[in-house]
Amino acid sequence: MAVAGPHRRRHPRPHLRRPLERRPAPHRGAPRHRLRIFDGRQTAILAAATTGDLPGALALLADTEPGDSWENAVTAVLTALCRPGDPHAAADAIDRCLTFEPDEGLAVFATRLTLTAIDAADPDTPSARNLLAHLTSRTGESGDGYALRDLLTHHGVRDRLEPGRKAALEQALAACALGAAALPQPVRDRLEEALDRARDVLEKSPFDPGSPGGDPLERRTRTAPPSDAIRP
Repeated sequence: MAVAGPHRRRHPRPHLRRPLERRPAPHRGAPRHRLRIFDGRQTAILAAATTGDLPGALALLADTEPGDSWENAVTAVLTALCRPGDPHAAADAIDRCLTFEPDEGLAVFATRLTLTAIDAADPDTPSARNLLAHLTSRTGESGDGYALRDLLTHHGVRDRLEPGRKAALEQALAACALGAAALPQPVRDRLEEALDRARDVLEKSPFDPGSPGGDPLERRTRTAPPSDAIRP
């Protein structure tokens, strides 16, 4: 996703500007899919916004076709970023993020998008606090370590978390063992159990490199010869 908040890259390379410079004038015959907020359009909007061309970025956003709920949320968040200090744009971004329910596997995307919406708004307004509560609950339930890490390293969010909530999220992040270079013991036990079962299946499977055999889980009377019987 191309959405970025404050303190991200502010000076895109020249090639990021090219999609905007090559953009043809909108016309009624343009295919609708070209006007949706996919990666290329996000890149063009950010290229304009981060080089000071907010009118160009807003023009692209105004021409964007509505799409799925995540697309509408991205469009609203980008609009809020391009209209700093506009409470209506910020409120729309918050509302869109509240109504967006991410599918499985999209926890990181949803977390980063919501954090960007909070960046674009006044984090101490009732609506922003409501979004923050929704975000911390959803991210905590997801158990996604990358989403939890993004949430807890965002100072604007971390500083506003209640101590009990912060401790619970930190505990959930620790259970993911990101960067720990070691597996938690319960996970290690399950992994070793799975390896033991796999070894048992392999040891009882037929030793015939010329034939794939039948079901490897089927019990066999013939077993592999001992390792010292194998000669080069």
